Amino acid sequence: MGTKVTAVIDFKDTFQGQLKLREGVLNIGLADHEARPYDLLQGALVACLHSTFLDILEKKRMTIEFAHYEVEGEKRDEIPTTLKSVHVLVTLPRGNEEALTKSMELAKKYCSVFNTISQVAQMSLEIRFK
Repeated sequence: MGTKVTAVIDFKDTFQGQLKLREGVLNIGLADHEARPYDLLQGALVACLHSTFLDILEKKRMTIEFAHYEVEGEKRDEIPTTLKSVHVLVTLPRGNEEALTKSMELAKKYCSVFNTISQVAQMSLEIRFK
């Protein structure tokens, strides 16, 4: 049996809710200070990808100073408006470019959220070094 995952979310009679996590509360809604559904999905994608990337780096006894991610998705016009494509741009520090690229490619392969979204969307990953 697989690992159980849960979420607790309470909504008012409008689209204003709270995602209740062990770490705190995240407001969900349409206001500027609230997370929208695709914000949450893209955040989950990057969090999973980066966590997997760090696990791989740890096994290789490597560290990085930073990682910067930008995610852009395009939704289909037809209903249900699932994602058509998702592009992840990651910027990593210079030095060990080959090893970091291989590690990020492995992270892409093993990240469960990346693989889940890839069932409905064309996924791409671009790595830049700064």
